[in-house]
Amino acid sequence: MVELRPFRGWRYNPGVVGDLASVICPPYDIIDKELEEELHRRSPYNAVYLEGAERPDWNATASERYAQAAHLFQDWQDQKVLNRDEEPAFYLMRHSYSHLGRQLTRTGLIGCVGLEDYQRLQVLRHEYTQEPAVQDRVSLMDACNANFSPIMSLYRDASGSLNAAFGQTMAEQPLFLVAGDSGQETALWMITDRDTQEQISNLFKDIPVFLADGHHRYEAALRLRGQRQTGASGEIKNAGLAHNYVMMTLFEFDDPGLLVLPYHRVVAGLSSQELELLRSRLSGMFEIKDAGPPGSAALEALLGQVADSGARVMGVAGLESGRLNLLTLKETQESGRWGPLAISEGWILEEQVLKPILGDATPQRVDYAHDHQQALDQVASGQQQLAFFLKPFPMDGFEAVVGEGHVLPRKSTFFYPKLPTGLVINQLEGKL
Repeated sequence: MVELRPFRGWRYNPGVVGDLASVICPPYDIIDKELEEELHRRSPYNAVYLEGAERPDWNATASERYAQAAHLFQDWQDQKVLNRDEEPAFYLMRHSYSHLGRQLTRTGLIGCVGLEDYQRLQVLRHEYTQEPAVQDRVSLMDACNANFSPIMSLYRDASGSLNAAFGQTMAEQPLFLVAGDSGQETALWMITDRDTQEQISNLFKDIPVFLADGHHRYEAALRLRGQRQTGASGEIKNAGLAHNYVMMTLFEFDDPGLLVLPYHRVVAGLSSQELELLRSRLSGMFEIKDAGPPGSAALEALLGQVADSGARVMGVAGLESGRLNLLTLKETQESGRWGPLAISEGWILEEQVLKPILGDATPQRVDYAHDHQQALDQVASGQQQLAFFLKPFPMDGFEAVVGEGHVLPRKSTFFYPKLPTGLVINQLEGKL
């Protein structure tokens, strides 16, 4: 169902840049001004100079920055800061990291995926995008003719047919091994054997790809393709051209190192009447159980109850003064009539609880946090009125619902950690 191709990547030259840990960075959408400045200090060759940071003022012109990134990308090629591999390759990434005392390792395949409109259900999204953020990435890709950071995606290899090929590749010495922030370690290999490449590409002809992180970059790649296509009737011409593909790092759904964390919801700006209506609606839909005072230990216990429960449950702070509560959806609720998205507590909260009371104002009243302690602190300080603590979105439900073309509520998933930018760069000029 998907066309997956090897490509000739641009990679940093350690002889010029030194320690590769100093030049890789997170993807742009989690780089604030403070982190951007820190990355600048690490190395004059850090990938953030190309990738940029998320710009909070979407109305500000950034054409000069796009041009600077394009000139810098060309200068780094000319100065051999970046070298292009001589033959097309798939790249195999082994990424090790720790979370809550556990050491995890995930294996990602880096290749170029042929762009497909969502209606074809071959590349599947799970969230909507925001236009200014998409246009920002279109402008950067168009100016630089490159993908600097890969989109994180998921696939299902039901037969496990790629395990042997990956194991054989990783038995060899990696191209490099980078020790990064917080104990993270990244190794990279090239797969240049034609038979192995064909085996990999053939698997993806029969399966879809699920976008995990990078929806704005995928939408930007679709937009750029549309701008560059030359068919009078709008059809895609010269399908082998590089701008008809986008770089992805693909993980198998059952990868033991694949970690999905929850996004919690915080609510503010409620009038006393709205707050009372919300309390009434929650008490009508959920069994409400006291979960103790809002301290760290009680919050951790509450999160454990939420995560371990097979029922539709969530935690909440601020519903009762000085208390945490566990909310369990009542069996009397006819949730089966709500549709497939009702497997998500986030969808239930948004569609069945908040929107009936707040209506069109819901997006302005709700914010998101993956740090549960931060959410609780915001309620304690009065910055927020309520915090709802959700469980991670289940991957079996994710695969089933998204596989049917449904789009999840905003911030339903937090795939952790984010992929590093700067391991490989994909050129968008000429043929792939």
